[in-house]
Amino acid sequence: MSGSADPPEPAPPAPPTPSPPALDPVMRACVVCVAASGAVLSLGALVGFGFSTAFGVAVGGAIATANLVLFARIGKAFLDRRGISAPWVAIALLKFFALIAGVWMILRSGVVSPLALAVGYGALPIGITVGGLFGPKPPE
Repeated sequence: MSGSADPPEPAPPAPPTPSPPALDPVMRACVVCVAASGAVLSLGALVGFGFSTAFGVAVGGAIATANLVLFARIGKAFLDRRGISAPWVAIALLKFFALIAGVWMILRSGVVSPLALAVGYGALPIGITVGGLFGPKPPE
């Protein structure tokens, strides 16, 4: 023994944490377009109708964007067959009822007008259409 200590062995790498499924480029473009559509609609509402209406449109656009992101992640995980399919059905139902309950609570509180919320939620079909038409093309 020469008095020198052996270098300590490196610690084993930590197991990877499960990450949420990544969205494909087409879906990512649709999500970005929905968010951008909500922002443009909110800006138009601010210029044309004032802050209160713009806030309602922005809330509707945010709900539309969050709904699409959750829908895309649930759909991707379900199609990738991560786990058994029954939990994904429960998660999808939970998301649906949370969306309905959240919108009901927002409308019941009177914070935003129903029309402004609906206009903001209109960012969903606008953004999906724009993202699908002008976004990246899916691989063949």
